[in-house]
This record gives sequence, structure tokens and C-alpha cells, in this order.
Amino acid sequence: MIGIVLENLKNFDLDILNDSCDNNTIVFTDCMLAPKEYRNLSFFTTCLAYDFNGVLVSTCVKSSMAILDMPIAKRKFFVVPQDLWMEEQIGYDILLDVYSNDRLELLVTTEEQSDIVSSFFKKPTVIKSLSDIEEV
Repeated sequence: MIGIVLENLKNFDLDILNDSCDNNTIVFTDCMLAPKEYRNLSFFTTCLAYDFNGVLVSTCVKSSMAILDMPIAKRKFFVVPQDLWMEEQIGYDILLDVYSNDRLELLVTTEEQSDIVSSFFKKPTVIKSLSDIEEV
């Protein structure tokens, strides 16, 4: 089971996730969702992620800091956004805590992203989509 912690839906396409997953994904978010049916996804409030014992995935630095405090999860991943850390107004010390944390595995979707992240922090794993997390 995969749990994805979303702080915002601005850079995340739930339709693609819904089409690519197979009823094994839970989205933890406090965002307002559009009145649309997602048959392959389950939605819960973010605070319930603390009791989740599957694989947790964060999609931004802020949610990565949150999942680091969730002790029950089997594994913890941070999917590095395409725009990396440029969009968020976060200090380098916080970025260093997240991107270099041993309890958090980094995932990227391109080799170019991997090269950039590797030159500043630890080496990430390259995946094609979120549905590939089960194979990692």
C-alpha cells in the first residue's frame, strides 16, 4: 500500500495517478478536492498518515519534513518536484535536512534531475511515474 502526502494539488495530477494505480494508493491531504470521482484512490486527512504502516511518499519539502516524524511507515520517499526547490521559500539548512536525510529516499523522474540533485545532495533513484514506486 502506498500513501501520498500532498500539501497542495497545484503541481499534482490526480487523474494520471488514478489511471496508473490499481486500488493500492491512499492520498493524505487537507486540500479541497474537486467534486470528481477517483475510483482507484482513497482520500484521508493528512493527520491520519501518522498511523499509516505502508510506504509513504511526499511531494514537497514541507510534506517531507512531516513524514520524517511518522515512525510507523515501512519506507519514506520524497518525489523531488520538477522545479526542485525553486518554488518554495525555504532555507538551505532545511533543504539539506530533507534532501540528505538517511530516513528519506529521494526519487526523480529524469536523469537530468538526478544529476542536479546528486551534485548538491545524495543520489536519488530515477522512476518514470509514481506507479513505479512499488518496484523500488
